[in-house]
Amino acid sequence: MDKNEFLDILRSQLSGQMPEGQLNTHIQYYRNYIEERMQSGNSESEVMRELGDPRLIARTLLDTETGANAPYSDAGSAYEQKSGSERVKQKSFKLDFSTWYGKLLAILIAAIALVILFVLLGILIPIMVVAGIIIYLVRFRPRQ
Repeated sequence: MDKNEFLDILRSQLSGQMPEGQLNTHIQYYRNYIEERMQSGNSESEVMRELGDPRLIARTLLDTETGANAPYSDAGSAYEQKSGSERVKQKSFKLDFSTWYGKLLAILIAAIALVILFVLLGILIPIMVVAGIIIYLVRFRPRQ
């Protein structure tokens, strides 16, 4: 597989799955990456072997998309230019409710909130009923 075939497959896998501007940013990133690696002495086939399957890369990009419109900026998971062509992936945590674990976390938080609510109501309702009975008896008891 050559660079153009790699980029074509990547584009076809991402097309229609994300905004065109973001798609073009990803394609441009990989085009630049391949060209930089080739300029630093690697052959095209070595770079392609290093990158792997463009379908897997596309799936990973779609699965990890956090809604940031600048995938290679300082927001979220970003790539930072280091000396030469070395790239370091920075990790930061963002709660993303579009992933399965984000949805699971939201459900767990809601369940915990409901349990706490029911426990508090289970404690407060009997206290309020007893207080209401006592107030009723004190207020409306016959006077001697």
